[in-house]
Amino acid sequence: MARILYDLCGRDADLRFSPYCWRAKMSLAHKGLDFAAQPTPFTAIPAVEGGVSKTVPVLNDGGRVVFESFDIALYLDEAYPDRPKLFEGDGERAAARFLEAWAFQTLHPLIMRMMVKDIHDVLGDTDQAYFRPSRRGSAGRSKSIRPASRPTLTI
Repeated sequence: MARILYDLCGRDADLRFSPYCWRAKMSLAHKGLDFAAQPTPFTAIPAVEGGVSKTVPVLNDGGRVVFESFDIALYLDEAYPDRPKLFEGDGERAAARFLEAWAFQTLHPLIMRMMVKDIHDVLGDTDQAYFRPSRRGSAGRSKSIRPASRPTLTI
């Protein structure tokens, strides 16, 4: 059974930087499942599996297509119950969802501000042209993706 995981890449196809794709790869590894990681730049995502998702990771598991890292983990537990579990019951799934939501709301905006320029710089020209305007709002900047200067503290 062929498994393909579409994995975000930069200009260098070996440079994979998406934590969401990393989660899917770690889930597959934990289950002991072989897969081929398909390097996928931002602008190639709309063509993945007929446009099933606007983001990666996307997993094609022998014709069954699943996207989003958490949904991939849930699918793997359901499809391969004989392999090591990723979640032991509803409580662990709920705790993982809570942690995911907290990290997305609290950590993601801060980390994105720190890394957005580095990500931009490792992309190919076509992806840079897509990435810059698509991330301006989420990076907290409208005119520049450079870090803001520190405010002056007056006592």
